[in-house]
Amino acid sequence: MKIVNPKSKIANLKFFKGFTLIEILVSIAVLGILMASLMVAFNQANKVTISTQEEAEVMQNIRSSTEQFNRELSQAIINNNRPDGEQVYFEIKQLSRENSALRFGCTTERGLVEIGYEIKPSEKGWKDYELWRLYKNKRMWNYSEVNWPALNFESKYVEPFAFGIVAFKVKYWSSKKGRWVGGNWESIDRNSLPRKIQITLKTLTKSKARAARNIEKLSDVRGVKSFKFEINLPQAR
Repeated sequence: MKIVNPKSKIANLKFFKGFTLIEILVSIAVLGILMASLMVAFNQANKVTISTQEEAEVMQNIRSSTEQFNRELSQAIINNNRPDGEQVYFEIKQLSRENSALRFGCTTERGLVEIGYEIKPSEKGWKDYELWRLYKNKRMWNYSEVNWPALNFESKYVEPFAFGIVAFKVKYWSSKKGRWVGGNWESIDRNSLPRKIQITLKTLTKSKARAARNIEKLSDVRGVKSFKFEINLPQAR
């Protein structure tokens, strides 16, 4: 029979001695700090990812809008010598400091159409502002309608075109003044197109638009990006 030395048992018990309360609290505190740091890093990485995706969406919107503007405006025409009710117009109307209405006749493979662009604001805040587009190939040129050439957003011919656009400003080049003019262009009086126009689009990502939902003036909103581009009108005089 093997005799166990009592001293060796005591030594083994000392080896397996548990943690003290202070040691446990310190361990929990260190673990908490590590977890908090990881959460902060994760949230920052998530915000960067969302911001990058939203910026990409905005750039895609700007790119596709610019391409369509160039494609359609390159075929803009005016002709005030057609029979009454069939006049073809090119109209710019300044609705506010930041926004314009643009409406014109355009030739396509299928014939003549009427096209228009204007921002539709929303009472829900900047996140719901949209650039809307008019497209008509019949019952065109009702220039006697109220507020012409501003769009009737209730019309079945008008629908959303680009999201995240909070301002749409159109200027025309004045050869006489040698500068861009932010005024109205009425082809019924001028019987011509401007030589070229400048379009300014101002955009907001979804996150920044939500953050600014209670701000009334666009000039007070942070994070607004502005994109300007020029379009030559080949039929201009």
